[in-house]
Amino acid sequence: MRVPSRERSTLRFNITPLIDVVFLLIIFFLVASHIVRSQAQETVDLPDAVRVDDDTPTPNQFTVTVLAGGTLSVGGTALTFDQLSFQLEVIAEDESRPAEVRIRGDKTSSFRLIEPILVRCAELGISDVKFAVTKAAQ
Repeated sequence: MRVPSRERSTLRFNITPLIDVVFLLIIFFLVASHIVRSQAQETVDLPDAVRVDDDTPTPNQFTVTVLAGGTLSVGGTALTFDQLSFQLEVIAEDESRPAEVRIRGDKTSSFRLIEPILVRCAELGISDVKFAVTKAAQ
């Protein structure tokens, strides 16, 4: 008969990397949900379109909201056109990522409010400009 020894060989799992990954995922989803919430803070009645492309927000997307009253806002903050123009300049100068602008314009707002944004983007060389729309019922 074998006498049991005092030393037990125990198998231990190192779960530290697993905990690190879980916390990184939590932080990622918190930041992503904050970005999505801040972009859609203002309720805007978007124009209808027959053909709608996938409009999932990307991390490098700059969203400008044009409200029905003519107010411009970015991330829930109302801006003047000069302030918006400055922010577009900063985005255009950032060479680490391509500039991408998304315009959420209310369907009742006039084109005279959106045209200067398009012109300023063209002047700065921002060619990736998208409009947020809803799919029209057919």
